[in-house]
Amino acid sequence: MPGELKESTTMQVRDEATLSATEMVAMQREAWRETVAYVRRHSPFYREWWDRCGVPPRSRLGLEQRHRLPTLDKRVLSEEGRGLLCVPERRVVDVVTTSGSTGQPLIWRLTEADLERLAANELLSFRCAGVTPSDTVILAVTLDRCCMAGMAYFLGLRRLGASVARVGPSTPAMCLDMVGRLGATAVVGVPSFLAQAWQRAAASAEGTSKLKVRLAVCIGEPVRESGFALNDVGRTLAAGGVVRVASSYGVTELASSLCECEAGIGSHLHPQLLHLEAVDEKGMPVADGEVGELTATTFGVEAMPLIRYRTGDCAAMFHGRCACGRVTPRVGPIVGRKSQKLKFKGVTLFPSTLKSILDSTEGVGRYAIVAHRDGPLSDRVEVRLTFRGDPARVRRELTERFRGEAKVAPLLSQATDSEVESLQFPEGARKRRYFVDLRLA
Repeated sequence: MPGELKESTTMQVRDEATLSATEMVAMQREAWRETVAYVRRHSPFYREWWDRCGVPPRSRLGLEQRHRLPTLDKRVLSEEGRGLLCVPERRVVDVVTTSGSTGQPLIWRLTEADLERLAANELLSFRCAGVTPSDTVILAVTLDRCCMAGMAYFLGLRRLGASVARVGPSTPAMCLDMVGRLGATAVVGVPSFLAQAWQRAAASAEGTSKLKVRLAVCIGEPVRESGFALNDVGRTLAAGGVVRVASSYGVTELASSLCECEAGIGSHLHPQLLHLEAVDEKGMPVADGEVGELTATTFGVEAMPLIRYRTGDCAAMFHGRCACGRVTPRVGPIVGRKSQKLKFKGVTLFPSTLKSILDSTEGVGRYAIVAHRDGPLSDRVEVRLTFRGDPARVRRELTERFRGEAKVAPLLSQATDSEVESLQFPEGARKRRYFVDLRLA
């Protein structure tokens, strides 16, 4: 029936490695048509939103006409709440929340079919990354506190047929112990946590030589620079004996994550489940390889579908055939959040640029990048940090690198470990932060 999404006990997905460009376009057009028809039928919010934005109720809205539709952002989602729900409340079987790293956490609802879609998405992502049914995978990700990620990865790995140990983000020692005892061949986790574990192993009497991990799927933090080279934490994992480090990109509201293939040149889109584009301020697509705001439309979502949702993440997209043979679009490394863009001494930059320099400078301990509002068109940026070496030498090296690579040098202020900890992990936070935005405080 037009305007209804297809339901199945186990959602079937196409092997994307064999998908042709023509098939992919046809798949996206059909999924787009079904999704627009579905929200027109089931969502008073979208009907009212589009009417308010001047979209005629009977206008043709195929994939090629998508730019006629207004974009959504997190503010709209936060204000609407349950108004976005397209199914009766009794059909909701799982409730998750976003991390809240950029504001009040959003409450997100899923039906049984949405959980099946979530599992199918992760199956495709892990298959793309190179995980196989023969792997034993350490899942060093939380499954509680209303987080979607850990549950999603477990569902996907289970459907793939891999053996999974739900270790969680416990301690580096426990993670390593389970890696060794199980002979784990893959691990999923936040790269900074995994790097601590591998550094601990490298410092032990046995080192990392007996570990069998051949793949680390990294979530939540970048492991690549904008040119796709591994950053400092990625190099730490690679040097520690992990055969391959794979980056990923995921957003709770999209119930989707994307993983790199073995080529390591971007995370592959799943066209049967998601449409993604990098857009400018007006919502129009930017050129291939140019950084824009990632804007997404979910396919196959029952409870809370999204059409042209601005994620707030800034990255470039790449089209054309990948070295692995896939024709699916790829997302490059996230360069920063749109809301975190800084205007400092006449230079526009993202905190991630400063973070990359701090992470790769010897003698830098813990740190937090703090932004204040200096005026309507300028920001003041300070790095609160601890030192592991001669402070004077580290200051000189950091200042030179900031001026050479970022074009500007922020103020460097020495802090204690406890002061940095309170900045990185304020009360109520669910994950560590390295950028503290006080511009609106």
